[in-house]
Amino acid sequence: MTKNLRWKWAFIVTIVVLCVFGIIGLPKSKEELAENWKKNIRLGLDLKGGSHIVLQMQIQDAFKSEADGVIERLKEALRKESLDYASIDRNEPNSIETANTIQITVKGVPAAKSADFRRIINDAVGQQWLLSAENSTDYRLSIRPEAAVKLRQDTVTQSMNTIEKKVNGLGVAEASVQARGGSSGEGEILVQLPGVDDPARVKGILQTAAQLELCEVKGGPFPSREAAVAQNGGIMPLGTKIVRGSAGENWWLLARSPVVTGRDVRDAHPQQSDASGRWDTGFVLTQDAAKRFERFTGANVGNRLAIVLDNVVLSAPTIEGKISDQGRITGASGREDASDLALNLRAGSLPAGVKVIEERTVGPSLGADSIRQGISAGILGLALIIAALLLYYRGAGFNAMLALLLNTIMTVAALSYIDATWTLPGIAGLVLSIGMAVDSNVLIFERIKEELRTGKAIPAAISSGFARAWGTIVDTHVTTIVASAFLFIFGTGPVRGFAVTLVIGLVANVFTAVFVSRAIFEVELARRPRMPQLSIGTGKMELFKDVNVDFLSKRNLTIGASVLAIVISLVSLIMHGGPKYGLDFRGGTLMYVKFDHVPKLDDLRQALSAKVKGEISLQESQGTGEVIIGTELADEQSLAQVRQTVEETLREKYANLGGKLDLNNANQAALEGRVRKALPTASDQDVKKLTSEILTYRDRDKNGLIGNMSELGKLPGVDQKTLAAISQEAGLGSFNLRSVEMVGPRAGQELRNQAVLATLCALGGMLIYVAFRFRLISGTAAVIATIHDVIITLGLFSLTGREIDLTVIAALLTLIGYSMNDKIVVLDRVRENLRTKRRVDFLEVVNQSINQTLSRTTLTAGLTLLACLALYFLGGKVLNGIAFALCAGIVIGTYSSIFVASALLVMWHRYQEGKAVVPAVTTTVSKVR
Repeated sequence: MTKNLRWKWAFIVTIVVLCVFGIIGLPKSKEELAENWKKNIRLGLDLKGGSHIVLQMQIQDAFKSEADGVIERLKEALRKESLDYASIDRNEPNSIETANTIQITVKGVPAAKSADFRRIINDAVGQQWLLSAENSTDYRLSIRPEAAVKLRQDTVTQSMNTIEKKVNGLGVAEASVQARGGSSGEGEILVQLPGVDDPARVKGILQTAAQLELCEVKGGPFPSREAAVAQNGGIMPLGTKIVRGSAGENWWLLARSPVVTGRDVRDAHPQQSDASGRWDTGFVLTQDAAKRFERFTGANVGNRLAIVLDNVVLSAPTIEGKISDQGRITGASGREDASDLALNLRAGSLPAGVKVIEERTVGPSLGADSIRQGISAGILGLALIIAALLLYYRGAGFNAMLALLLNTIMTVAALSYIDATWTLPGIAGLVLSIGMAVDSNVLIFERIKEELRTGKAIPAAISSGFARAWGTIVDTHVTTIVASAFLFIFGTGPVRGFAVTLVIGLVANVFTAVFVSRAIFEVELARRPRMPQLSIGTGKMELFKDVNVDFLSKRNLTIGASVLAIVISLVSLIMHGGPKYGLDFRGGTLMYVKFDHVPKLDDLRQALSAKVKGEISLQESQGTGEVIIGTELADEQSLAQVRQTVEETLREKYANLGGKLDLNNANQAALEGRVRKALPTASDQDVKKLTSEILTYRDRDKNGLIGNMSELGKLPGVDQKTLAAISQEAGLGSFNLRSVEMVGPRAGQELRNQAVLATLCALGGMLIYVAFRFRLISGTAAVIATIHDVIITLGLFSLTGREIDLTVIAALLTLIGYSMNDKIVVLDRVRENLRTKRRVDFLEVVNQSINQTLSRTTLTAGLTLLACLALYFLGGKVLNGIAFALCAGIVIGTYSSIFVASALLVMWHRYQEGKAVVPAVTTTVSKVR
């Protein structure tokens, strides 16, 4: 073995060691190995279960609050200067887009005091607001554009910090809080919470602004707002405000300036009253606030102090004595309610209101199903590809197998090093990248076989084969990476994971297929320098050996067939009103509910229609006991209510347990509480362990639906006495809510626009690259043929009634890159042949190029199709759409590479030849005349 080859293998071994270390580290025991594997292979929401929530900050609230603050400062400044005015008011922007149109109007300023007024404005407001005069006595303040941009950014930043504190307070591992841009501007925050089993509680915490104020009571309670105003002669006393009470219709007149606010809270915690056993929320003030609060309470003994949370009076106790730095908020419904309020107070108040515009919740039982299905599909796809390579290429097949396995290990390790999260689309990207990686091996092996047929020696044939395949490999990989880049830029969440996984797999493939594969060949040559033959398949297994088919003689017929397929696809799309958009793009809700016995759909529809507004769609998954409940939402407000309404309806109709906890839908916290109540003498550790075992059994072994309580007797630590105690507190509902997806109409429209933009940009980027590498007409023909593939694939979705969602868009964009790969291989061979066959007719050159690359085209398409078929049949319903798109696209793309792109290239060449000949003939005739 040469010194150069030793260095190559030292480098390869180093890469392998680093990859293995990235995946499992340096474990000292089986337990540590399992822990490292769990730590480095991070599962996403669709595999682990959890919630994906997109919050939209109501930024207009922050602008209103800023304007109100300016108004208060301005009133105080004008009062100190004794400058009269008639009124100060602001407008009411009602949307995020119009937030920066906030204006403050000051009317009735004496004309003689204009200079003084402008000076006061400048001192009180500064340079953030622009003053303009409407007439001699009325003025308008408008926020400056740069100040509006800063206020938007500060609102989102402060909101993210507050939400992150809330999420961290929940103790959710691997939670993620990040800004997400939209076409409407800033204001969207994506919160991902793996493993969360009570999303309703989480949403309540995230949406609570937690604006705490302790205000002096000036009057009340009153039965109505009007009564509060009438009590004071129809005029609001200076420096006061009217606030609604939490208990029924009562109203309070409070001092506008609070004594202390949530910003003054240093700590908060739930606490239980010794006397009544009720849960309250205790709070501790900062040092400065404590001094201020002590002075106020000492001077107002006997008066009332209102505790106001989010502009609602929770209580108004009488001050019985001087209070320093501690207090408590009463009225919590239980320990969890008190804990949530304490968490919100510790995190701080949000600067603006929050609206949920998108939610995707996956139950742990569905996540367990997805893991099994995704792994099964991946293993089968990889096994089928390896088996086919070994069967066809014999000895060289082992070379390809090692390269593919290393490719897989490198991809998994790279994702571990960058702390990427595995999702179902990510698994699909891995399987697909393996299938596409076969293309490089096939290209190289077929090139080597061609060189051997010309009589070259084995070392020369291997060297020439790798050299000739290199350019084509680069071109095919770059085009797919271009498509994936746009997918990453315009995609969201799991779709980005798909793109990242695919790109990492392709980059790894360049290393394994070219560098590692060649090193393996060189080792074999070093061991047997005079080997008589290379084991790279046999003549009996040759595909299309010395084939010479005239593919382009019927080009008018094949082009006509493609035009007909496009017309049928477009007609179907038009008749159905365009593509059948999934929830991602149309907005609405989808709930996946598994029943022990599927109810009559008409009865279920009637029960839901009585309580849920809008159209309801029900779809039964045959053989699974699962019903998909879909609702169309006309407005964003319905998002916060529809899930709760549907779940309550299901409980009333199908799981009436008489006050018992529904074990089939219970979360960890709720079940712990009931188990603790059932087993009062058990330790907290035993309660948690038993609860965890019950939920694991339900979610993993029973797919979320336990049929009989006696089954729990199989679990360790559950004897008949324990089972009887738990049965008194918990019962078995007849359904399990496995997954919830909610997307607001506006969010759906934005996603649809992003998908269209991503597709157009991907096509444009690849056109530019192919035109740069080849000729503009070659790139145009390839792009037209690729558009042909996408339209017909969309037509198949329309004809079969399949929905198009974000994962299908991921498949279509991947299809664009894959389809372009096929075209580039043929175009590359055409370019190569034109250099050596300058006098051969162009049509003949293209035909020869198609025949020479036919075995590669067929093998690559066939092997990639094997991987995608594994996804289709074993990947489950989540991967079914993406697998269908890829299977259809591979078949259509292979056809268009042979019969469409090449035909368009020949037809254009003949057209150009005709244009060149006609003028020459005309000139000759003129000369004769």
